[in-house]
Amino acid sequence: MLHTSDGPQSTHLTASTITPPLIEAALARVLGSRSLRGSARGRRFLQFIVQEALAGRANRIKAYTIAMDVFDRDASFDPLLDPVVRIQAGRLRRALEHYYLTEGAADPLRIAIPKGGYAPQFSLVPVTAGADLADEAAGPAPGPTGERRHPPHATLVIGHRIGRPLRCLAVAAIVMLLAVAALYAGWRGIAPAPSKTVAERATAPAATQRAVRGPALLVLPFANGSGDPALDLVADGITEDVVAALVRFEDFLVFGADTSFRYPSAPALREAVPATRVDYMLKGSVAQTGDYIQVTATLIAAKDHRYLWSDSFRRAVTPARLLDLRHDIAVQVARTLAQSDGVIEREETRLNSQHAPQDLSSYACLLRARQYWRQLSASIHAEVRDCLERTTRSDPDYPEAWAALAMVTIDEARLGFNPSPARPDPIDDGLQMAERAVALAPDSALSHQALGLAWWLRREPQRSIEAYERALALNPNDSATLADLGRCYSLTGEWERGIPLIREAFARNPAQPSWYRIVIATYHYVHGRYADALDEMRRANLGREVLLGHVALAMIHGQTGNRAEAAKAVSEILRLDPNFPVKAVTEFERRNIHPDTIARIVDGLRKAGLAIPPPQTADGEGL
Repeated sequence: MLHTSDGPQSTHLTASTITPPLIEAALARVLGSRSLRGSARGRRFLQFIVQEALAGRANRIKAYTIAMDVFDRDASFDPLLDPVVRIQAGRLRRALEHYYLTEGAADPLRIAIPKGGYAPQFSLVPVTAGADLADEAAGPAPGPTGERRHPPHATLVIGHRIGRPLRCLAVAAIVMLLAVAALYAGWRGIAPAPSKTVAERATAPAATQRAVRGPALLVLPFANGSGDPALDLVADGITEDVVAALVRFEDFLVFGADTSFRYPSAPALREAVPATRVDYMLKGSVAQTGDYIQVTATLIAAKDHRYLWSDSFRRAVTPARLLDLRHDIAVQVARTLAQSDGVIEREETRLNSQHAPQDLSSYACLLRARQYWRQLSASIHAEVRDCLERTTRSDPDYPEAWAALAMVTIDEARLGFNPSPARPDPIDDGLQMAERAVALAPDSALSHQALGLAWWLRREPQRSIEAYERALALNPNDSATLADLGRCYSLTGEWERGIPLIREAFARNPAQPSWYRIVIATYHYVHGRYADALDEMRRANLGREVLLGHVALAMIHGQTGNRAEAAKAVSEILRLDPNFPVKAVTEFERRNIHPDTIARIVDGLRKAGLAIPPPQTADGEGL
């Protein structure tokens, strides 16, 4: 059955255009994509339903057959008691949507699983008149960033048998592609050695994953600690879920689940691929006692086998909640290890602490930038800016370095740190750097986060929010992006939408940069809860160089009548920027703060003794 869109079409689409080789090539690209490499079950699910459709057995694609053929359930499987197929189908739909929004944006054919069933549909995305259709065996071409594509398309639901010769050739091609991908890629790839032999260069894939400068992490298969064979699948599932959660963080090289199961130890991996680098190993076990499952995870430094972190997670479990429980524990482990100021970042910072700034590696410069974001300081800002500028010169294809440099450059205007005469418009320069980062890595959350900050300071809050939303979609586990998105919603007046996001960011990562607490303090302030606002600022514990921290204290003390503390805060404001009273309103407007909030802030500052002039009319008279 063929469906065409109602919109204008640049080519005439027919059902015959969607051929079996085109479908097989599209399947190979999705199976080898970043969106699915972390989930062996997701790949098995997708491969099964597509191959069944191509074989003319679409009517056989039911929850029962999927459960038996993909998830190894026995004949007693009951979809009402065991929702494994329904839950995994939902995850696969989201993974496909994520793939076609990012690295698969230019794919000529798209695979979807409509809700209400599990049979796949195939949509052909036409090219403009005169353009060549992408080669069936080629990977996705780079697509534009910053907007979603909604081109006209034709959809084909396959229910007939495909000719055996064509299908065999296509399946053979997929097997070969996946074998190469498994050998060289894992999830983000087995990191190539600094120098390769001629044979290694000759066998390298044509399109490799972008280089990852950070440490390499191997997740060892979680062990069944109870001896109950029924927990084998649970242990394997948690291994897959942990890998899938970790790969969202682009700072790390995370080996895929297939690598974990094939090489269940670092020595086994190094023996198979001698040049492979492994910096950390994560191992764990699963045990069950009554209605409770306990998962224990441990991070080990591969070089000297030091135990860096270990924790246990005990949860009540039912068959209906098992998949959700696995996912929740995996996300908690990933956040603890991989988020900013997480276990791995703290260890990497310690290892690099003895190096002089000029000797820091590209990744170490990025670590230093994250430290600066937690401890805003003009002196650290200058050091980090210099380090990142050196990095982008020596390593110009490092997207995260460009993203970090964009945000550090913008702080010349946002915070007044170390303005450069050679850079009259640091916000515009930062925007260009952020756009370069996105061009280098459209799937980098940090690149879109930098773009969000640039658009925010360019006074385009909607574009800023869209960039932050994209960053959060790319890495839902990143608490920093969550806090940034909460800041945007809050300051534009959507307090009830934004404040919960910031609080959730602090709940996920208590080491979140404390200046986000200024937003929570302002929320309490505009609602007249001055004691709560002051308590939030005390928790922030900002340094003397953060002007907005003194602004928040001044407006709170101004409203409460604490003249001594108000005068102290005003003195700090004038020390940092003697002209701030004249430009205060402009500064607040530049940060897209809602007019009602600005009026409340100005009222408190005037009561504190800061001489903010009244607004001017068109003829220059005060209102």
